[in-house]
Amino acid sequence: MALEVLVAAFVLTQLCYAVVNCGLLALFLRRPANVVDERTLGRVLEANGGQIGREDGQSSRVAIQTDGGSLKGERGSPERKRSLGPDCRLPSPLRRRIHVFVPLVHGRWRGLESTLASIAAQSYPTSLVSVTVVYEPRETDAIALEGAIDAEWPPGLEVETLSLDAAARTTDRSNDDGAWWATGTGTSPTAATMLTAAFESRSVAADDLVAVFEAGSWLPVDAFELAVAGLEEYDIVQTKHTVRDVDAGILPLLDSMATAAWSDLGHRSSTGPYHLLGSGYLATGRVLEDVAAWRRQTGDDVPLGLAASHRGNTLGVVDRYVRLDCPPGLEAWLDRQRSWTRDLYRRVFAKSWSGLDDLRCWSGTLLLQSLALLSAVGVPAAALVAVLSASGASVVLPLTVRLLVGFNVLVWAYYCLRAYRAAWDAVPFRSWPHRVAYSVLANPLSQALYATLWAAPICLGLVDLARGDA
Repeated sequence: MALEVLVAAFVLTQLCYAVVNCGLLALFLRRPANVVDERTLGRVLEANGGQIGREDGQSSRVAIQTDGGSLKGERGSPERKRSLGPDCRLPSPLRRRIHVFVPLVHGRWRGLESTLASIAAQSYPTSLVSVTVVYEPRETDAIALEGAIDAEWPPGLEVETLSLDAAARTTDRSNDDGAWWATGTGTSPTAATMLTAAFESRSVAADDLVAVFEAGSWLPVDAFELAVAGLEEYDIVQTKHTVRDVDAGILPLLDSMATAAWSDLGHRSSTGPYHLLGSGYLATGRVLEDVAAWRRQTGDDVPLGLAASHRGNTLGVVDRYVRLDCPPGLEAWLDRQRSWTRDLYRRVFAKSWSGLDDLRCWSGTLLLQSLALLSAVGVPAAALVAVLSASGASVVLPLTVRLLVGFNVLVWAYYCLRAYRAAWDAVPFRSWPHRVAYSVLANPLSQALYATLWAAPICLGLVDLARGDA
C-alpha cells in the first residue's frame, strides 16, 4: 500500500512539473527585446555623433581595487587605468545628475561602505552623483552611522545622511490622499515611506535621475554609464541581481546562481506590465512625479512598476548584475525570504490588480516558486522511487510516465544550463579554479535541494499573510 501511495505521489508531481515546465519553456524561448548593453551605448553614441571603440565595446573582466584592497572583477566594463573608475564614454550633453537613495531598514548598514566605494568607482563622473543615506533615528545610532561613513568616505563622492521617522510619516500618509511612488517595488512599507519622503525632501529636477540601492549592493563600474544610455531609449531601467558574498557559505553560493537565473528570466517585455525590484532601478524625476500624480488621481495602490507601465513608460534591463548581500545562516536566510515572499503575495492578492496583470507581471517568479513547492514532495518521492527501483523493488511505470519524467529532466537540465550561464556572467571569479569549484558546488542536485528549501519561506510567508501579519 505504501509503495502504491509513493508511486501515485511521484506520478502526480511529475504531471504538475510538466505543466509548470511548459510555462518555463515559454519564458525561455521568448527573447528579450529590452536589453541595455554595449550595443545600446553604441546606438546612443552614434545618434549623438560619437562611436564606441572596439576595445571598449568588448565584454571583459577587469580588476578593481576599491574594497579594502581586495580585488573585485567586474563584467562587461571598460579597462581601467586609474584608482577611481575609468573614463566615461558618454558625451557631456548626455551626462545627467544622479540622486542615489540608500534606505537603512531596521538600522542595518552592513556593507554600506562597499556600496559607496563601488559608486565612487563608477566610470560615470562622481561630480554628478549624490548619495543620500536615509535612516530612522529610533533604530539607527546617528553618531555610529556618521562614523562608519566618515571612516570609509570615498574621495570625490557627495554623501549625506537624512533622518526620517517612517512611522510618523506613515500615519500622516494614511490621513491624506498622498501616494508613495516607492511602494510595491520589493521594499518594505517602512523603506517605501523613507524613500518617498527622501525624494520629496530633495530638489530633483525633471531630467535628473533617481536611483535606489540597498546597503551592501556592489555595482559594476559601468552600471551608471549603461543605465544613463538606456534611459535615452527607455523611461525606466532596472539592473539584474545576484549575490555578492559567494564564499561566505553554501547558502549564498546557491542563492547567487538562483538569483542570477531568476533575474535573467524576468522582465522580457519593455511595455509591461512589469515589476521593479527593490534595488537597482533608475528613472527620471519626471517619470516618478507623473506616476505619483496618476496614483493620486486614480487612488490605485499599485506597485511602481505596474503604475509606470499603465502610464506607458517603457522598461529597459541593464545587462549588468548588482551584487547584494545574502545571510549565510539558515535562520537569517529564512527570515529574509519569508518577508520577501509575504510582501510579494500581498501585492499579488491586492484588489487593485487584474488577474491578467498578475500573470504577466509575476509569471516567472510564480512559476519558479511553484517548482519549489512541488519539489518539497517531488524530490523526496523521486529519490525514493529511484532507490526502490535500484534495489529491485517492482516499481513499474507506464511509458507515458517515463516520457513525462524525461521531459521534466530535459527542462531542468536546460534551466541549469541557463542558470550556469547567468551565474558565470554575474559572479566575478578570482581564477579558473574558483570558477570550477563554484560550478561543482552549485551542481543540478544542489540546485534541486535549494529549490526544495525555498518551499519553507514560501509556506511561512503565505501563513503570515493569511494571519494578517505585517
